[in-house]
Amino acid sequence: MRMAAITDINTLLRLFNDPAVDKTTNLYMVTRKKENDTFIYNVLTAETLHEIAEQLNEIMINHLATIQSQNREFREYEIDDSSNEYVQYITLNTVSAANTMLDPIINNNSDPFTSDPETFSSLWAYGVKIELNDKKLVWFRKYSKGKVLKKGFKEAVLFKDGKFSKIEHDVFQIDENVDCFIWNDEIYITQHHNFEKIFSYEDQYEEKFGEALDVIRETFSFIDHESLQQFVHNDSIQKRKLAAIMKNGVYEKYGFNEVATTIEKYELDIEVDPQGQRINLTPKDSRRFLKILNDDYLQSEVTAERYESIAKRKGRRR
Repeated sequence: MRMAAITDINTLLRLFNDPAVDKTTNLYMVTRKKENDTFIYNVLTAETLHEIAEQLNEIMINHLATIQSQNREFREYEIDDSSNEYVQYITLNTVSAANTMLDPIINNNSDPFTSDPETFSSLWAYGVKIELNDKKLVWFRKYSKGKVLKKGFKEAVLFKDGKFSKIEHDVFQIDENVDCFIWNDEIYITQHHNFEKIFSYEDQYEEKFGEALDVIRETFSFIDHESLQQFVHNDSIQKRKLAAIMKNGVYEKYGFNEVATTIEKYELDIEVDPQGQRINLTPKDSRRFLKILNDDYLQSEVTAERYESIAKRKGRRR
């Protein structure tokens, strides 16, 4: 176990609340552009004044306190599990875009922020680095150009000293939410969808889609692969399911007999040809076939009742 989860949350809160701990906080804006089918990230920063740093620290403290007070569970990140009911975690070195963004933040070599149309059009996320003595925590939030009020913006006015006036400076809206944070070489995720967006992590199963289908084609020669490909091709949920199947490796335990037996036991209404050793798969059957390979059809040890699992979880991390 790399981290004692809730114990570490308590440790972080103690560090934040300890006046003897030196805290240095900086805000970073992240842009993303696509060049030659590759996403290019750039990390930009400017001086973060004390009152802003204090507010950013408070956002993180409140986030940690919420996790603590709700006694949230910690579970390993699963690509086909989008629940935000608990905190998911994933090793930093498995998320390449996170490492790309983190390098200029940790090493203090990010580019200076410039107020120009190109920067605003490609705003993607913001990150906050908080140094606690010799340790560093970085948290991220998904962002967009729609959250920026540019100077002279005609749909908003500034009220100051009893007067309404136009906005004289660019205004960046920062809310009180944290999508994920990095600590001790792990990423802790409280907004699954935004985490995947920020680091383009959802693209991993898109990129590996063809590779996964090739594995299925080689392993399961007794099904109609055109039907399966037709079903999965335009459905990101099923691509996630396929990625999960490749990751857990349970499919390797299934041959024709195991698949046919599962179809019969759970009355899955998929046509089986025992003589020709074929599973006559149609596009509408493909969802159930993928659930077989993901070991989603289970039987209660107590009641012997058979049921379909909506989501299987690994054990809690405390």
